[in-house]
Amino acid sequence: MGHAMRTLLHLPIEIATAFFFAASIGVGSGVVAVSYTHRLGDGLRTALIAFLAAAASFGYAIWRNHRPRPKRTARRVRGAPAMASR
Repeated sequence: MGHAMRTLLHLPIEIATAFFFAASIGVGSGVVAVSYTHRLGDGLRTALIAFLAAAASFGYAIWRNHRPRPKRTARRVRGAPAMASR
């Protein structure tokens, strides 16, 4: 097994899935552009732009789900009496 394949297999499943979804969005957009304009260059450009946009949005969604969050601390409500210790 090659180095690239081992690296790919060690990626988390969400990142690999997002990559493949972004690639399929790019390919689909490129096919639509080529079929509409009948020019390969336009299709390649469209595929690249669509892939980058999809990868950025999927990457942002994954980052939002897995970003480090500060621990929540209990805050006292202003004006409320402090709880008496027993």
